[in-house]
Amino acid sequence: MRKPRWKFALWLSCFVFTLFPTVRAEASVGKSCKTLGETKITTVNKRKVTLTCAANGSKRVWVVSNSLSKSKATSKTLDAKVFTTGAEKWLDMAFATRFREAQCLLVMKNGSVIGEWNFDKHSSETNIESASVTKSFAATLVGIAVKKGQIKLDDLATKFIPEWIGTQSADITIRHILAMTTGRKEWTPADIRNPQIDEVLNVGQVETGFDSYLKIKRFTQPGMRWNYRSGDSQVLAYILTRATGESVQAFAQRELFEPLGQTIDVTLTSSGVAGLFAGFRLGCDDLAKLVQLYLNRGKWAGRQIIDESFVVDALTSQVTCGNCAKTGFDSALMNGAYGLHWWLNSAAPTACSGIAIATCMSLSTNSGPTFSNLPTNMFYASGACNQIGVGLPSEQLVVVVLHKGCDDPSQAAFGNTRAIAFFEELARAVK
Repeated sequence: MRKPRWKFALWLSCFVFTLFPTVRAEASVGKSCKTLGETKITTVNKRKVTLTCAANGSKRVWVVSNSLSKSKATSKTLDAKVFTTGAEKWLDMAFATRFREAQCLLVMKNGSVIGEWNFDKHSSETNIESASVTKSFAATLVGIAVKKGQIKLDDLATKFIPEWIGTQSADITIRHILAMTTGRKEWTPADIRNPQIDEVLNVGQVETGFDSYLKIKRFTQPGMRWNYRSGDSQVLAYILTRATGESVQAFAQRELFEPLGQTIDVTLTSSGVAGLFAGFRLGCDDLAKLVQLYLNRGKWAGRQIIDESFVVDALTSQVTCGNCAKTGFDSALMNGAYGLHWWLNSAAPTACSGIAIATCMSLSTNSGPTFSNLPTNMFYASGACNQIGVGLPSEQLVVVVLHKGCDDPSQAAFGNTRAIAFFEELARAVK
């Protein structure tokens, strides 16, 4: 006698269900998942939504994310090393930065990493050239020396650079150097590894004449004119070495890298001096920790690495020309968007973005801020190849992106298109 057809069908379905149990594991809210950052499109209550695999304690579960634009509303996988609740809103930026050849993107909230992506063959252990982001590290090392009583910001630089005694550079202070208002001629090495001490220290007679595009006289006295000069940043390497009595790399390793848990490679010049205008090779996490140190007002794990007063000073627009700000900047040109080797989003006259010096004036404003859709207390480190580390105090956020290309100086990219796109995406994400 044959078994009823319905009993056979029931038996067959149970057999298949037992043999292939994974057919039950469709992506749905709260269900377990495997790959952090993976996204899928599914239907919830007859509405299509994006689900993302996020960390929830020790588990990985699907959560709803509506951050992906309609153009990206397809199932995608974007592996993340860290992806916790709150990181969903950064998915658009992660996809966009990967498309623009970023090597890594990292987001911290309230001191903890909520999202970290490493693209292509890059990993969190890979160090790449950070370009002028190095300058913000240089400022921090000066801040540490200030805290230790080895340097005073308003000291004359001749205290450590006797080569300037009797020259037009004799009245330059360390503050002038950090604020980029020395008035010295720029020095541009062909290679980070081959700058010579005589070139760095002595090429800097104070500039005279008229600016070719602003038609504003560059006064001979220091402090009267802002202009971005990598040569001034490299002078800091000699000041730090002579003030501390040890190499920059040894000082940095003990006083900054080890306390913050950073693994940074310092490129040395042919004379064995650390590159401080560029040359720090690092990862997104290393830069994020530096930015977080400033959000923490100089404190890390209960230890005051730099004084809070230095943090405030470094993140304040530097006007080193006396009362020039009260006269409409007729006799000087300060940059209201620059602190002490940190870029600012301040509401200040002639606010100017550090993302591309050549196009600086196209982004300037008489009232600021440079990026009107972002908080005015935003600060950031910026370098060629669009290496950027942003701090947003009002949001307690750190957002860092590093791109490839700067390992070969001849291939370094100075265009601002990617950086402007980054800040636009940042504004959308923090709304």
